[in-house]
Amino acid sequence: QVFELVTGDSLFHPKAGESMSLEEDHIGQIVELLGRIPPDVLQSGKHSAEYFDRRGNLRRVGPVKPWRLYDVLVEKYNFLLEEASEFSNFLLHMLDYHTERRATAAQCLQHPWLTSS
Repeated sequence: QVFELVTGDSLFHPKAGESMSLEEDHIGQIVELLGRIPPDVLQSGKHSAEYFDRRGNLRRVGPVKPWRLYDVLVEKYNFLLEEASEFSNFLLHMLDYHTERRATAAQCLQHPWLTSS
């Protein structure tokens, strides 16, 4: 929970609503931050059909407005631009939808965000 350590907040704040579950709101927030889930990742999900239609849209969550991690850091947490760029780059390597492309712990330790301090 590096994001929480640095900002004091959780990266996601899902809430159940009248028309959607906690899980659906959580997935919606992930899509806002990381963009649409690639079709191959959706097709590999055990419960994908429960949450997504054939076009990859969430069934019970309205249109998702993208809010990139970099923008969240700058707009909500008042990060300096270079800080936001380095920190978002660090986090996004760990949040890749494709597990085989995610940064390993060893790779994270070599990231400039950690090594340039």
